[in-house]
Amino acid sequence: MSALLTMMAVAILTFTFTACSDDDEVNVVAGFESQLSKTESEYTSTTGTKYDDTYFHSTFKDEQALLEFDHYYSSWGFGGGFIYTNKTDISTPVYTNNSAITGTGKYGKAYLTSYYNSFTPSKIVNLNPDLYKFKGMWVTNSTYAYLSIKDGDSKAKKFVAGDWFKLTITGYTSSKAKIGSLDFYLADFRDGKSININTWQWVDLSRLNNASYIEFSMSSTNNNTWGMLTPSYFCLDGITLTQK
Repeated sequence: MSALLTMMAVAILTFTFTACSDDDEVNVVAGFESQLSKTESEYTSTTGTKYDDTYFHSTFKDEQALLEFDHYYSSWGFGGGFIYTNKTDISTPVYTNNSAITGTGKYGKAYLTSYYNSFTPSKIVNLNPDLYKFKGMWVTNSTYAYLSIKDGDSKAKKFVAGDWFKLTITGYTSSKAKIGSLDFYLADFRDGKSININTWQWVDLSRLNNASYIEFSMSSTNNNTWGMLTPSYFCLDGITLTQK
């Protein structure tokens, strides 16, 4: 019995040491919960510089000032880059609905929504690249995109076999040199699948962890002569950095 207890004690100590070794990594998570004082609201810029004939450009930071986000707006509203919001509308398929299809964030009520187009880049800058590196983030569909994929809309067709909707994330150095890129399918109807993401999904950014900034682009099988017809919106939350 004594020998057995000794073996059990060694096993417990070994497990504890391994767990502590795994926990040596120090992570920080960007959040926006404290920056919205009202329910069903979203960030709206009131200042900015003229970007072109249509848009104004400004930036905002998370509550810990870990990251900086591009934000574009115009007379008709949110024009590109990012906003943060706590809106919960999961049923209205219009471009003015910036809600995630989950109706809430991964870790709280607030989360980010991005609108991509070739004129207004969706970029996230690491404000402390000497201290932190990108680890990962949680991603899901916007209500607008999800319902368009599911049911079709006035511009886009309902997805059928073979269709897909893809988010591409590209990392860059401070001198704008490309580090690499990775893809995440927000919808995938290839090879017998019928995936239309409606939950928060973890995206590992370790391949881009030393990027000074990351940019997002979107593509789809649903296009016409002028470009993509699938609504180019997605939502993200819990952007996680690891201390170097």
